[in-house]
Amino acid sequence: MKRVFKPVKWIFPMLMFGCAFAFTACSDDDENTPVVPDEVTTEAMYGDYTGKMLTLAASPTADEGEDTPEGVDVSAKVDNDTVYLEKFPIKDIVLSIVQDETLADQIVEAVGDVNYKIGYEPTLSEAKDSISFVMEPEPLKLSLSMPSATGDAQTMVVEVKVEAVDGAGYAVESGNMKFDLSATEVLLGEGDSQISFPGFSATTFKFDMNQQKAE
Repeated sequence: MKRVFKPVKWIFPMLMFGCAFAFTACSDDDENTPVVPDEVTTEAMYGDYTGKMLTLAASPTADEGEDTPEGVDVSAKVDNDTVYLEKFPIKDIVLSIVQDETLADQIVEAVGDVNYKIGYEPTLSEAKDSISFVMEPEPLKLSLSMPSATGDAQTMVVEVKVEAVDGAGYAVESGNMKFDLSATEVLLGEGDSQISFPGFSATTFKFDMNQQKAE
């Protein structure tokens, strides 16, 4: 009697063996696949910051041994193309115009909080551990209420020319951001009647702030 080959009985064991091999191979692949860290981009510098601002006025009579000023508290917010400086300290600018400490304090209090925004263009380093950025500041415009000889308050429009200083940067690991701005000229008035204030000395504002990272 001729024997008939029955392949069906071999199919099920072969399928089971194939599935087991495939499962083992997939598992090994999963274990050997490296974990890719989050890609560092210029978005790393987005967020809220707090820190200090030092004001350094050019003064040929200043003593070299003078103590370095402690600076004033400042805060900022950074998004994709703008740095927003909250409560920008304007006292030194006002003081250079009125030349009186008490009057400068009164004017600053009357003006209130001054928010100043600056556009910027970031560049990520090849090592992806820092971001350099070029700032594009616009003039800072203020309306100061000045006392007149008659005792009535007189509004003075002030425009401060601001320039960025090279070297602005952000450290990715620490979240520290540093940049300098220079106030180069103060203009009084508006339009055709605008004049340059002769007694103003160029002033540098040095910002050193740390990013408030989520814990």
